[in-house]
Amino acid sequence: MKNSSGALLRKVIKTTMFALACGVMSTAHAWPDRAIKMIVPFPAGGINDTVARLTATYLGEELKTSVIVENRAGAGGTIGTMSAVNSQADGYTLLLGATSTIAVAPHLYKNVGYSPSKDLVALGGIASAPSIAVTAADSPWSDLGALVAADKKDPAAINYGSAGAGTSHHIQTELLKLRTGSQWMHVPYRGGAPAMTDLMGKQIDLLLEPLPTALPFVQSGRVKALGVTTLQRSAVLPDVKTFHEQGITDYEATLWFGLFAPVGVPAEVSSKVSDALRRVFARPDVKQDLRQRGIDAYPDGPKQFADFVEAEIKLWGDVITKAKISVN
Repeated sequence: MKNSSGALLRKVIKTTMFALACGVMSTAHAWPDRAIKMIVPFPAGGINDTVARLTATYLGEELKTSVIVENRAGAGGTIGTMSAVNSQADGYTLLLGATSTIAVAPHLYKNVGYSPSKDLVALGGIASAPSIAVTAADSPWSDLGALVAADKKDPAAINYGSAGAGTSHHIQTELLKLRTGSQWMHVPYRGGAPAMTDLMGKQIDLLLEPLPTALPFVQSGRVKALGVTTLQRSAVLPDVKTFHEQGITDYEATLWFGLFAPVGVPAEVSSKVSDALRRVFARPDVKQDLRQRGIDAYPDGPKQFADFVEAEIKLWGDVITKAKISVN
C-alpha cells in the first residue's frame, strides 16, 4: 500500500512539474505578454509623432497590449534609429521608420552607423502623405509651369525654402529641380514653421510642404497650391492638379511611414505585427481618420512594403548624389 501510494505521489509530482514547465515555456513564447515600446526618432508634436501615436493606439488594441511611444530625437532622426537598431530583437522594441531616416539619412550623413537593409526588418507600411508645392497667396505664378518658365528666363532668381538640409522639403524640391532643369536656390530653415512664415511674407518663393501641415494654410487662403507630388490628386484638395498632370511625368514623391524591428526578430513575432498592421489599416474608420488629416493608409502587405523601401533607398540615394546634397 505504501509503495502504491509513493508511486502515485511521485506520478502526481512529475505530472505537476511537467505541467508547470509547459506553462513556463508557453508563457515565454506568448508574445506579447508585456508592453511594447515604439521608438519615434523625432520630437513630440510633429507629423511623425502624430502617426506614431495613432498607430500605437490602434496596434495596441489589435495585439491586446500597451504600445508606448518613446520620442528619441536628434541628429536628423539617426539617434533614435540607432537606439532601435541596438535594441534586443525580441519584438518588444519597434521603430517608426520614415523616408528621412530610412531612405535619406544613410546617404546624407557620413558614418550614420546603420544600414536599413542589413540592420532592420520592415514589418509593414503604415501610411504616406503627399507634399504640396505652395507659394505666397499673391504670387504671380498659378501653376508649376509658370514657375519653371520664370527660372528659364532668369536662372537662380527664384528661391525655395525647407525645414533644413536633408528634410523632405529639401530632397523633394531637388528632385523637382532635376526633373525640370530648374536652378532654384535653397534656403534652409530650422523647421517647417519659419519656412512657411517666410513664404507667406514672400521672403522665399516656393515650398514643398507635407500636405497634412500645409492643409490649413491652403484652405484658409494664406498660401496658393501649385501642385501635388503624388500621381493621384488628394481627396482633401481635389482641385489641385498633380505634377504629372502638369507635364512632369517622371516625378512622384511621398512622405511615408512604416514599422521596423531590429534584425533577428523572431519570424512569428514579425508575422503577428504585420498581420495586426494590415488589419488596423484596412479598417474604414482608421482610413477615414487618416484621410481627414491628408494621410493615406498603406494598402499592401509586408513584402510589397519591403520592396518599396528598397526602391526608395535607391531613388533618394540617386537624388542626393546627382544634386550633390551634403550635410556638414
